[in-house]
Amino acid sequence: MKSDIINRIITETEAKSYLELGYQNGENFNLIECENKISVDINGKADFNDGDLVFFEQNEKIFDCIFIDSLHEAVHVRKVIIESLKCLTQNGCIVLHDVCPPDEKSQLVPREQKVFCGDVWRAVVGFIESYPDVNVVTYRADYGLTVLYPEGKKVRKHFENTEMTYEEFKENEVELLNIIDSVSYTHLRAHETSLHL
Repeated sequence: MKSDIINRIITETEAKSYLELGYQNGENFNLIECENKISVDINGKADFNDGDLVFFEQNEKIFDCIFIDSLHEAVHVRKVIIESLKCLTQNGCIVLHDVCPPDEKSQLVPREQKVFCGDVWRAVVGFIESYPDVNVVTYRADYGLTVLYPEGKKVRKHFENTEMTYEEFKENEVELLNIIDSVSYTHLRAHETSLHL
């Protein structure tokens, strides 16, 4: 489950603050173990019940771990990553869901079927292409969880979504996203990989 992976990241990075964008019914959020948690969604059930970008306009807090699982469209995800970078702590991380769509139809926008990941991958790959020195790790579990560890590296907080085709992405996704089996954060940090096509 994605909550297990996020909780392990929180424990091993000693994160004290957690922001979840895309609360839905709280199934993931309620399982997250962190000292300070804030949820955002437009469904009226979260701590903040306006859109992601509206939240960022009003937010004055910083977070150790930010989980992005809201609107699954690259245009929106890119903006949310940029805003998340502005309120991320020095050693914080950003986690994104649905980065490994199982097939081409599941990533089409607008949605055409029940299984839907959207084109989140376009925003993630676009970020990686712009900032190849940022440590990136992806767990294939639950349609893909990608973790970005800026580690205080200077990023311009701007990038564009990738222009590569879905076929090109699938051919290179393991290397692009640094897809690994479930291993510990400590193990990952000891074996950082340079990510290039």
